[in-house]
Amino acid sequence: LVGTVTCWPSLLAFAATFDEDLVGEFARALGQEFSLKGANAILGPSVNVHRVARNGRNFEYLSGEDPFLGARLTAAYVEGVQSQGILAVAKHFVLNNQETHR
Repeated sequence: LVGTVTCWPSLLAFAATFDEDLVGEFARALGQEFSLKGANAILGPSVNVHRVARNGRNFEYLSGEDPFLGARLTAAYVEGVQSQGILAVAKHFVLNNQETHR
């Protein structure tokens, strides 16, 4: 549906805030938007830790370079999304940082 979606900042931008409350607020709003559209799941968050700076998917990882931060923010994201009745599916949590011969 054209014109009916929100353009959210990337998960890396949220990770850069170090703010669990902000991530939770974003996740609740995202979950609400998905719910209003009739969805029942979000394929996210992506949580791989940045190991290779040239990884083309770094922008979509909630953990940035810090696994402790990633764990805290991921919990806030999942709780926020699921508080709206939407299933959150954490993805790319291991071995998704290979860029050679891709």
